[in-house]
Amino acid sequence: MIGRKAFRLFLGRHGNFRSAYSTKTAHKIGIIGLGNVGATVAKNLLKSGFTVSALHDKDPTAGLDLPGDIPRPKTPRELAAMCDVVTTALPAPPHVKQVLSGEDGVLAGLRSGGVWIDHSTTDYQQTLDLTEEAAMKGIKVLEAPVTGGMALLKQGKMTVLVGGDRQLFEDCLPILQQSGKKVLYMGEMGTATIAKVVSNMLAAVNVVTMTEAMLLGKRGGVDLKSLFDAIRFSAGNTYTWETEAPLVFNGTYDPDFTIGLHCKDLNLGYQLGRKFNVPIQILGHAEQIYNRALYKLGDEVGSTSPAKLLQDELQEPLQVEGFEDWTYTIEHVEDSMAVVHSTKEKVYGKK
Repeated sequence: MIGRKAFRLFLGRHGNFRSAYSTKTAHKIGIIGLGNVGATVAKNLLKSGFTVSALHDKDPTAGLDLPGDIPRPKTPRELAAMCDVVTTALPAPPHVKQVLSGEDGVLAGLRSGGVWIDHSTTDYQQTLDLTEEAAMKGIKVLEAPVTGGMALLKQGKMTVLVGGDRQLFEDCLPILQQSGKKVLYMGEMGTATIAKVVSNMLAAVNVVTMTEAMLLGKRGGVDLKSLFDAIRFSAGNTYTWETEAPLVFNGTYDPDFTIGLHCKDLNLGYQLGRKFNVPIQILGHAEQIYNRALYKLGDEVGSTSPAKLLQDELQEPLQVEGFEDWTYTIEHVEDSMAVVHSTKEKVYGKK
């Protein structure tokens, strides 16, 4: 394993690939992991005219709505050998390590000079270790976790957080921008992972406090739709309130992101707290509530299901009519993000 200094020297000698990744059809992209994120990334690239040359998922039924003429090699190594750029979007750190390492892994098949872009929300130290392992083989790496919700990813409007070599980031922007309305360079490798985990930590805490606020408001006689609008225009507003409260109101609890994955991310936050000696007491409380919801409701329910746990315990339903067909998008206003809500009846929140 090489140190960070040697890794930076390697990147310095392999820095300018702008012409390679700004040309949509000149280079071959492979996608590993065809769940919600990976399949949507593939669709966004195809829709924009990029060449997606290979797909792989351990589940043969995944991504069946993608074009059938795209090859599906049996192993990550075979896929990597067919491609110039490999992107991964996998559920958890063990999946990332399994796909990258070993004789059938990506690093065994991707040529020197190839690029690995990881959209997974994964382990900080493992990311650094795999990056150094890749550098020893002449492979360049960007971490690029996505955030904002599946509705935005399908619209190509998610936020992409990127860590790694700055020049490589610039060169790969044409690829990254197909799924991200906002693509933010965070710094050296590992910084994007920290930012993504912190974001999901904040989201979890917000879901818990949001639910407590709803329950308090309802028992105090406040109409929940009126409360929703009041908070949207107050100092208490958050992105979670704007995009998750309606999923409590319609009883779906964010089915596109499971509580099992969110609990995984909260544990990653706990591990970061230990690594950097930061007490995370509030997160610990939220994590306990999330774990209780997971144990009671199962790991495949939506990530906002702690709200269901709490409303059931108080026997106080939080569903509101009029949100059954609710959806949202975002608009960037003077470098800030505004949520635009819509139902069949109207669009509101638009600047």
